Amino acid sequence: MNFLLLEPDELGADGLTRLAGRRAQHVREVLRAAVGDQLRAGVVDGPLGNATILADEPAGLLVQFTAGQPSPEPTDVLLLAVPRPKVLLRMLAHAAALGFGEILLFRSWRVDKSHLASAAMQPASQRDQLLLGLEQAGRTRLPVVRHAPLFRPLVEDLLPTLPLPASRFVGHPGAATATHQLALPRAGAFALCLGPDGGLLPYEVDLLATAGFLPIHCGRHALRTETALSVLTGQLQLLRSLRA
Repeated sequence: MNFLLLEPDELGADGLTRLAGRRAQHVREVLRAAVGDQLRAGVVDGPLGNATILADEPAGLLVQFTAGQPSPEPTDVLLLAVPRPKVLLRMLAHAAALGFGEILLFRSWRVDKSHLASAAMQPASQRDQLLLGLEQAGRTRLPVVRHAPLFRPLVEDLLPTLPLPASRFVGHPGAATATHQLALPRAGAFALCLGPDGGLLPYEVDLLATAGFLPIHCGRHALRTETALSVLTGQLQLLRSLRA
């Protein structure tokens, strides 16, 4: 936890709150913060700011949050074929840390149907991981998570109704276009689609192409999905920043 993330309903009108449990333990034992110290902090779906430790008591840490600048709205979108449950939870944390504003989980042909019924698909479990990702990166905007259980209706029926960014990419090792050949618009959002370990079927890649998703690769060697998420997102964000 590099950043103290507070829930809106934890704060009183005066900005005071008392922290116990995991966060208080982390502040004491890892950050080694003491009374009078200021920590970087923010409110879920709210502003960034600072939290000052006013007291360290058996009941917890008494802190006062002071709002500073607004937190920017994330605009990038991740479409992710549902991986194994433990991997899914890790990837949700990664996606939140990387700054995705929306995550659409879907089932492709190589996704095991049992994954859709796992505890990792429960909103509470997913929210916990998203919060961990925000804490890691110092962000406050909680990504919106949607589920699409069927692939073809996802592409043909759901995607046309969503306000997706114009820049759309699907990771595919066999793609003709490499990331270094792309030119992203300055400050433009992008949508990135990733298949499961083993990849999307050629049919699925072709169908996504009809929805405006350009197949891209970051090298000819296949990567695990969670590795591809970090690599492709980092490269796309770099290309965007170079345009700026």
